[in-house]
Amino acid sequence: MPLQDKTPPAADLAWEAFRQGDRDAFAQLYDEHAPPLIVYGIRVSRDEGLVRDVIQDLFIELWRSRGRVPAVSSVRGYLLKALRYKLMRKAGVRMLYADTLPEQADPVHPEAILLEQENESLRRQLIRQAIGRLPQRQQEMINLRFYQGLTTEEAAGIMAINYQSATNLLHRAVTHLRQLLGPQAIALIFILREG
Repeated sequence: MPLQDKTPPAADLAWEAFRQGDRDAFAQLYDEHAPPLIVYGIRVSRDEGLVRDVIQDLFIELWRSRGRVPAVSSVRGYLLKALRYKLMRKAGVRMLYADTLPEQADPVHPEAILLEQENESLRRQLIRQAIGRLPQRQQEMINLRFYQGLTTEEAAGIMAINYQSATNLLHRAVTHLRQLLGPQAIALIFILREG
């Protein structure tokens, strides 16, 4: 019987080291997670300055309470949920999920820009338009699942809904996208996500 690797992923190791007071691990967590938090936060509030301030506050609070921060199964899921909660509590901020998702999840490599630039631009435009036609909650679910790479269970926790509701929401979003884009809808989103 083969032995399973019990080594936690690097993000988990950094989280555990941060919880023990390691400043370098904390800096690593910030560098790795701040950019996707900004992208997600702007989808929620549309006020980039506010989002950046709230993210700074979030990380300051994390550092100050590092001894009490729990072990988590998904660092990104934990941070996204904390950010969403803090944004929702801000005076005057309500859920204003943006009409479109980011064009891509990760920076584009120079080689990819040269390949099929016109076709890619057209596909992106069609996908953005289709996603923009979804209800706001479905847009958020698509963002969390496909652009942030979370599981349905993690997305449910962030959106403060139960797993079955999240599954239903995702199913309705995918069904709607397939009606608008054809059966290859999800494959297109994955292609663009990989940029």
